[in-house]
Amino acid sequence: MIFQSMITAIIEKLQDTVNPYWIIVFGSTAENREREDSDIDIAYVSDTTLGNCERFLLAQELANIVHRDVDLVDLSEASTVFQAQIIHTGKTIFCSDEERKIIFEMKTLKMYSKLNEKRKIVFDDIKKRGSIYEE
Repeated sequence: MIFQSMITAIIEKLQDTVNPYWIIVFGSTAENREREDSDIDIAYVSDTTLGNCERFLLAQELANIVHRDVDLVDLSEASTVFQAQIIHTGKTIFCSDEERKIIFEMKTLKMYSKLNEKRKIVFDDIKKRGSIYEE
C-alpha cells in the first residue's frame, strides 16, 4: 500500500526537479490493486523537459526515497493512447494549476477521439476483408 508519506516525498522531489503543475499516480496503485512488491507508476506534466536518461535517473532517486521501484512518465511526451489511459484511470495527487490541467485533458481526449475515428476506418476495412493483410 502506498502511504501518504510516500506521496508527499514524491511530490516534493518532483517539485524540486521539474516543478510540475500536475502529478498523477496510475496503474495498480491508482486502482487499489497493488501488492507489496508493486512499483509506483507516476506521470507528471511540467514546463521542464528532461531527457530520457535524466528522467530515468530521477525515477531511480524517487525509488531510493520511497523504497519501491518507480516508473516515471512525462505525460506530455507519452503517446496519445497512453495519455488517455492515464487520464482515465489515474488519480491526481498534486495539481497547482487546475485550468492548465483541464486544458491538457481536453486536448488529449480530443486527439484520442480523432485517433479513434481514423482507426475505425482501418479496423472496419480489416473486418470487411477478414484479414490484416491486403490480398
